[in-house]
Amino acid sequence: MRNVLLTVSVVLAAVFMLQNFHSIELSFVVWRIQTSVAMALLWAVALGGLIGVLAMLPWTLRTRREARQVRHQLDAAAALPKPSSTTPPPPPRQPPETPQ
Repeated sequence: MRNVLLTVSVVLAAVFMLQNFHSIELSFVVWRIQTSVAMALLWAVALGGLIGVLAMLPWTLRTRREARQVRHQLDAAAALPKPSSTTPPPPPRQPPETPQ
């Protein structure tokens, strides 16, 4: 299913690029560039994705570090000796006697 969606997306993107190939001029501060509408949108989407990945990076690294710490704690707990089943449980507590 993922391959079908990817193929459909690529075909739609190619059709969009072919239909929007006229030239435009983009300007930003002191830079000016001549490009097509399709390429401008492609660069905008790519930069947006890059910014999104960079914004998520601290959260991803923190989550991986916490998962690694939990894994180490679980490994340490698994290495502890297991209580033996031959040890009898402690006797139940008796309520204190009340004077009559």
